[in-house]
Amino acid sequence: MILYFSGTGNSKYCAEKIAEKIGCELCSINDIMKNSVSEIDVERSSVFGIVCPTYDMDMAYAVVEFLDGLSIKNLKDNCYVFAVFTCGKSCGTAEETMRGLLSKKGITLSAAYKIEMPDNYIPMFPLMEIDEQMKMLESADTTLNGVIGSIEQRKQATIEVQKIPAPMKLMIKKVAVPNQRKATKNFWVNGDCIGCGLCEAICPKNLIQMQNNKPVWTKDDCACCLGCLHRCPKQAIQYGKKTEKTGRYVNPNVKM
Repeated sequence: MILYFSGTGNSKYCAEKIAEKIGCELCSINDIMKNSVSEIDVERSSVFGIVCPTYDMDMAYAVVEFLDGLSIKNLKDNCYVFAVFTCGKSCGTAEETMRGLLSKKGITLSAAYKIEMPDNYIPMFPLMEIDEQMKMLESADTTLNGVIGSIEQRKQATIEVQKIPAPMKLMIKKVAVPNQRKATKNFWVNGDCIGCGLCEAICPKNLIQMQNNKPVWTKDDCACCLGCLHRCPKQAIQYGKKTEKTGRYVNPNVKM
């Protein structure tokens, strides 16, 4: 079984390719979260994987909280457990965080991998040009094929450690993570909204409600996946002051 979390398709693409190649069940963490499921049974799985993006040099807080509260039943002693992190460049402390989460459940992480893919945090960074995105996705495919080969061979693997200065670690803990949760206060919608309700349907935290045919973000518990922002068919959803003049990104190789 492979669990994956994805807002704009990068992690979904990787998870689908891995599942297709090794022949295993694929489950969306977004859907599991949305339906408030807190237990999974992996009795039939000889491989158990988690594929997710990194935010602010670590795992997204929403995925951390999800895994922390998830009951994983009937995991075989000889099960190969792996994690794949998609990132713009660095995974930071994501592997360390994942190992800690699983260790608390008595599960040993067999391998961790990273795959660099186009960054799409447009509230802070401009999108790559399309040709640069395509080059990066081609390079990601090469890396992904190598990862799949390692998984098929049940190799042990770790991600090269990147030391994070103590002040930055503290900033991430005290500022970046709380800001992920409170991201809802920065969303707004312009006059291009057609009231389609897609944003409400895909929000993994069920925070968006359609009121008077417009989306309203109801509380500060955002997963910060930016799925609503990037996947709005009219680019009507905005975040802060910068996104009206930027493009949007959805991995071109998946259906979201």
